[in-house]
Amino acid sequence: MPASPPPSPTAATTQTTADGGRPWSEPDDYTYEATISVFGPTAGTWRITVLDREVASAEPLDDIAEYYASDYLPLPEEFPTLTGLIEHYNLVMTGDPHIAVLERSTDGTPRRLELDPDKDTYDDEYAVEVHRVEVG
Repeated sequence: MPASPPPSPTAATTQTTADGGRPWSEPDDYTYEATISVFGPTAGTWRITVLDREVASAEPLDDIAEYYASDYLPLPEEFPTLTGLIEHYNLVMTGDPHIAVLERSTDGTPRRLELDPDKDTYDDEYAVEVHRVEVG
């Protein structure tokens, strides 16, 4: 039986956890750093603080984020919780996305999200690289 060809880079794919996709158990309070690629004021690298499972604050960590923060500091609710990243991915997957990738660590924590819902729509791409998740 021939092996299945690998998915094309633009195919809708998901990379689940090593144990077959164990869901991530979101703690009540945590911080994480995220590099966000998007057309808008949440672009750049940010330290995001989540309290009671809601984003409480976002601190700019690089020149891009500092640029946006100097002109318009995005509100905390404009940033996702890590569970929010998974929910956003699931929502996009209900359609027929051009690109949809969700990578997780072995404990289920989201590590990378890449979305392009429609290849013909300009500036709808969204990507998040998650770094340094700290619980507590």
